[in-house]
Amino acid sequence: MDPKLKKKDKCILRALVGNGRLSYSELGRRCGISRQVAFEHVKKLSVEGVIKDFSVCLDADKLGFSFEAYVLLIAKPEEYLRKELSEFLSRSKNVKKIQLLFGRFDFFLELLFRDKDEMTEFIRRMHSFGAVERTETFIVYQTMKDMPEDPFLDCFSE
Repeated sequence: MDPKLKKKDKCILRALVGNGRLSYSELGRRCGISRQVAFEHVKKLSVEGVIKDFSVCLDADKLGFSFEAYVLLIAKPEEYLRKELSEFLSRSKNVKKIQLLFGRFDFFLELLFRDKDEMTEFIRRMHSFGAVERTETFIVYQTMKDMPEDPFLDCFSE
């Protein structure tokens, strides 16, 4: 745990994780500080990179992206081949997250599609790159928990 986080900072972070749209007045009220102090702490936490961004959490199913998949990918070692593949993945509208891995696989991809045909076309295009040696695809049929903030909540307790 970062010792620079003060009690006020932890309170503010805990409140914002619960509802990122809270006003500075409401943050101040919940944390026992003024609106201005809340604003200054949020600004400081943003500048320090503790708060990376404020965003909206969208419901993929309600927006028509009901097909979620994960792909583990083994790439050929040639750097020029990997660069072309990385650019394709980075530009693709279906790729939510790209992670580079240590171990047997090189890439971990988190993907969203409207349907099976869109996924099949994406995987076909991905395999057309010379860098792709092998992939393993996992299709999600049910999400039981999606709370990316949960691991951080314990850090913000007093």
